[in-house]
Amino acid sequence: MKTKLLLVLIILAQTFYAQEITGSWKGELDLGRMTLPLVLDVKKENNIYVSTAKSPKQGDEIIPVDKTEFINNELVFEMKALRASYKGQFKTDHFEGTFIQNSRSFPLNFYKNDGKEKPNPKDEKIKGISKNGINTAKIDDFLNYITQNRQGIGSITIFQNGKEIYQKSFGQDQLQNVKWDSNTGYQIGSISKLVTAVMLMQLEEKGKLKLDDKLSKYYPDVPNANKITLENLMNHTSGLGDYAGPWLFGKTVGDKAILDTIKKHGVEFQPGEKERYSNSGYYLLSRILEKIAKKPYHVLLKENITSKANMKNTFSVLDNQKNIFKSYENTTGKWTEVEDFDFRNCIGLGDITSTTYDMNLFINALFDYKFVKKETLDKMLPKSGKPFGLGVMTVPFYNQISYGHGGDTAGTHSLVSYSPTEKYSISTIINGEKLAHREVFLGIINLVYDQEYKYPKFTELKKVSEKELQKYEGTYYSKDLKVDFKIFIKDENLFAQLADQPSFPLEYAEEDKFKNDNIGVEIAFAPEKKQLTLIQNGNTLVFDKK
Repeated sequence: MKTKLLLVLIILAQTFYAQEITGSWKGELDLGRMTLPLVLDVKKENNIYVSTAKSPKQGDEIIPVDKTEFINNELVFEMKALRASYKGQFKTDHFEGTFIQNSRSFPLNFYKNDGKEKPNPKDEKIKGISKNGINTAKIDDFLNYITQNRQGIGSITIFQNGKEIYQKSFGQDQLQNVKWDSNTGYQIGSISKLVTAVMLMQLEEKGKLKLDDKLSKYYPDVPNANKITLENLMNHTSGLGDYAGPWLFGKTVGDKAILDTIKKHGVEFQPGEKERYSNSGYYLLSRILEKIAKKPYHVLLKENITSKANMKNTFSVLDNQKNIFKSYENTTGKWTEVEDFDFRNCIGLGDITSTTYDMNLFINALFDYKFVKKETLDKMLPKSGKPFGLGVMTVPFYNQISYGHGGDTAGTHSLVSYSPTEKYSISTIINGEKLAHREVFLGIINLVYDQEYKYPKFTELKKVSEKELQKYEGTYYSKDLKVDFKIFIKDENLFAQLADQPSFPLEYAEEDKFKNDNIGVEIAFAPEKKQLTLIQNGNTLVFDKK
C-alpha cells in the first residue's frame, strides 16, 4: 500500500577481488522524459561493503534494498518494493550496467564522485510554480492523451491557496455499465494512515497518549512490545513485518487471524535501527486509537476529521458505502476488474474511500491547523532527509518538497500532497491502470512545474487468436519454488496464476513472449521444450509443463 520512485539503499555483499570500491559513486539514470541522478556512498563494515544511495532530485531520501551482492566484480541488487533491480560490471574505474523496473530497462553507470556538481539547466528551472500560475491546459491535454489511448482511468483535483483551480475525471466513460457521479468514492489505500496518524496526534494533544508509550501497554504479546513505542509504529521504525498480502483478498479474516500473523512474522530489526514500511504497525495503531477513544474507527473518522473539514464523500469501510469505484486494468485491450482487498481487513490503514476534492480539503485543513496545532504538525513532518514522519511522507520533486502520503490497493493508486512554500495541493487517484500510475503522476507533476515533458509513446496491442494461445495453456511446475504456475485462456486472452495468488492477464510482447507491465513480469514460452521462463526484477525462473 505504498508508492515511491527510484531511490536506493544498497548493502554490498562480499567481493571476490581485492578491488577497492569504498567512496562515493554517482550515476545518471535516463528515464526518457527526465534524468535521475543517483549517488552511492560505499564504506566497509566487518569485511563487507555497506552503502547508501540517494537522489539529489528526490530529497536525498534513502530506501532499503532486499538483496545485494558484489561477486566477481559484478554488482547486483534488488528492490522488491519498487519492482526493480540492478546489475553492473566493474570496468577499470566505473560500474557499467542496467537498471530494470517493471520490465523496463535503463542503462545506469556509476562513476567515482569527485563532489563537484555539474550544472544542469533543467535544475535551474525548478524554482517553483510559474508566477502565471499552474498551466492547467497542459495537464488537461496530457490527461486527454492518456484517455484517448486507453491508458488510464482516474481523477485529479488541484487547490491553490485553499481553493480548487482544476478538476478532471478521465477515462470513466470507457467502462461499460458502470454508473458514477462526482460523489463516487475511490479507495485511497494508505492515505488512510495519514488520517489515522492525525487522530492519534489529536489524542496526544489531549494527554490521552504519549509518543513514547510502549506497545506492551496495549498489545503485550506482540514481539518486542516492551521496546517498541507508538512513535516507532508511526514512523515505520518499529521493526515489525508486514501482514498485508493476497490472503486478505475476498474475505474478512478477523482481528485474531491478523494479530496471529503479526506475531508470527516477529521483528526484522530493533526499534529505531532502520526505517521499513509496515502495514502491521498501522493496524496496531488503528486498534489502539479505538481502544483509547472507546469508539469504532468510522465514528472517530466522522467526529474528528470529515465533519471538521466538510468532507462529504469520505468514509470508512464500516460505513458500508455503495457508491464506490472498483479497480480496473487494461492489459488485453479492454478494461477488466481487478480483484482487491476485503477492506475490513485494513481498517485505519487502507480502508477509507474518498474523492480527490475531499482529499484536498483534508490536506489543506491539516496545514491550516484545523485538526492539530502547528507545533503538533511540526512534530509530524519528516526530519530532513527522512522519507517518513509521524504519518506524513516527504513527496519530493527535484529540489521542491511537498508533504502528504501515497496509497496503493491491488488496483487503485493515489497520491495527495501539499507544498507549504507554494500553498498548492494536488490529489490524484488512478483506478484504471495500463500505463503505470507512476508515469501518470510523473507527467502531471512535471506539468505543474511547467517542465519540459515528452508524452509516452504507445504501441498498438497485437491481438493473438485463441487458437494460437492454446499451445501455451497448461500447468507448469518449478523445481526451485516447488509450486505450480497455471496458464489459461479467459475471455480470449492469456492469463497466469502462480500457486494460490490472484491471476493476472498477459499482453503479447513478441513471438512466444508475453508480459504484464503493471507487476513487472515477462514470460517467455518454449513450446517445443514444454517450458516457460518467468522474468521479474532481474530474476529468472524456469517452469516445466506437467
